[in-house]
Amino acid sequence: MAACGGTCKTKVTVSKPVWDFLSKETPARLARLREEHRVSILIDGETSDIYVLQLSPQGPSPAPPNGLYLARKALKGLLKEAEKELKKAQRQGELMGCLALGGGGEHPELHRPGPPPLRAAPLLPPGARGLPPPPPPLPPPLPPRLREEAEEQESTCPICLGEIQNAKTLEKCRHSFCEGCITRALQVKKACPMCGRFYGQLVGNQPQNGRMLVSKDATLLLPSYEKYGTIVIQYVFPPGVQGAEHPNPGVRYPGTTRVAYLPDCPEGNKVLTLFRKAFDQRLTFTIGTSMTTGRPNVITWNDIHHKTSCTGGPQLFGYPDPTYLTRVQEELRAKGITDD
Repeated sequence: MAACGGTCKTKVTVSKPVWDFLSKETPARLARLREEHRVSILIDGETSDIYVLQLSPQGPSPAPPNGLYLARKALKGLLKEAEKELKKAQRQGELMGCLALGGGGEHPELHRPGPPPLRAAPLLPPGARGLPPPPPPLPPPLPPRLREEAEEQESTCPICLGEIQNAKTLEKCRHSFCEGCITRALQVKKACPMCGRFYGQLVGNQPQNGRMLVSKDATLLLPSYEKYGTIVIQYVFPPGVQGAEHPNPGVRYPGTTRVAYLPDCPEGNKVLTLFRKAFDQRLTFTIGTSMTTGRPNVITWNDIHHKTSCTGGPQLFGYPDPTYLTRVQEELRAKGITDD
């Protein structure tokens, strides 16, 4: 996305532990928010301890005027709930740790005298004693409430919210559903309702008369990639008329030119190959309402984030951004665009 508007009302910052807790422990709530508000939520930048989340409309039809505002408000409420649950889980974990260490005071079971100390033997590696190495320690058990929630999620269908009947597990993302529920869902859209991972070849509604021009500039250096040159991508679209697959068939749209940058390193060239596939499948752009100007019936980016500036970091859609190449490959993978 080339810009976020003057006040960046489509972005939300969140601490990494809270986002990880919400997306891993209670993903169904996040999936329901995406479905109800028809938005995608992607990580658009990060620091050592926070993520910058980007909200954008999902699907070719334009979102309601206040749709992103309501989605952002709902997401902030969900994050606040997740933060409270995470703190509660941490407190429970600390309490269990104290009990395990004998911090319970007068309980006799916690104060049994241990066996007399053994004399220390010389420390030898397991192989020298003829014994196999000890197994790695087991991870600490989940607090009871989190364990119950995890078990409930495993047996609950995220679509009908009932107990899973004839479980069907998707091959790529391993999310499970009722067989009937996921069969009907995939007939509407060939993507996982939980994570959006696409199954099959997705074709978008990008105008068909555009061109993707690629050149390389060895003298243009991107922050963090100074030992490489730069790949310059230029997208060019002439004006045209919307077709049947667009929001307003028969209405004209203006032409546009967009420029994006990738480092000319092995990883950057891999992303370039994926960008070509996405462009050929008409997924890079769509026709809708500009999030920066509010102008309708224009060519806009379509949820595949490009770096439209060489510098300025994630907030200005430039470099340095250490995880960008990894994140954009995840976005592409969710649309079925991979290098295999």
